[in-house]
Amino acid sequence: MIDMYQSRRLDERRLWSGHVQQLFQTLEIDGRAAAQDISESVAVFCQHHAHMPEHTLSLLMARSFCIAGDAEAAGRILRHDRTHCSHTGSWLEVLSSGYPFPELYPLFSSRALRPQSLTSAGPLWVLDFDRIQLTEADRHELILFQTVRTLTEKVSNVWKKTDGRGTLGVKGLLRLTQFVRGRQDSHQLSGHIRDVLALRARKNGWAASPSVLLLDL
Repeated sequence: MIDMYQSRRLDERRLWSGHVQQLFQTLEIDGRAAAQDISESVAVFCQHHAHMPEHTLSLLMARSFCIAGDAEAAGRILRHDRTHCSHTGSWLEVLSSGYPFPELYPLFSSRALRPQSLTSAGPLWVLDFDRIQLTEADRHELILFQTVRTLTEKVSNVWKKTDGRGTLGVKGLLRLTQFVRGRQDSHQLSGHIRDVLALRARKNGWAASPSVLLLDL
């Protein structure tokens, strides 16, 4: 008896693998030592995720090449993707093996954490709370501060190579302040974020603590 489910899953994996291999050929990286293994591993991952945005697929492929020690191939993939091409350097830093990519992947995939460049502030990383879904339980004041602390601790990893030097741009903070008592003080949560970054800087022995820039106040 033919297992139609297994057969369908195999077809899906082959489609993803073919898509990835075609991209590698276009970028002339199909001959790299890790290309075959990467195309297969990415295909296996994608077949378990029904909706894989192209920008997320690019990050997965670039991360795999970075882990394999081929940053040049990873750079080609990122420069080919219009979502990431303007900030390839920033992405290559955090996709290297020294960063906890699995932990940050949900934020990268949803674009809740992304690099940006502003004329007034230069390059920075943006934490966009408008792209983060909070449950009703999360909106309780104490839980909210814990959630923001946990997110900030995770995000702080993007400044490992710069020894804490950098800027965190925060979007969507006004939406969160409605869940905080005394919400007339719009800087209460931003102060909490600064405190968390300062603690992370001390814990990591960094020379500096990332500054915080509010983007929607």
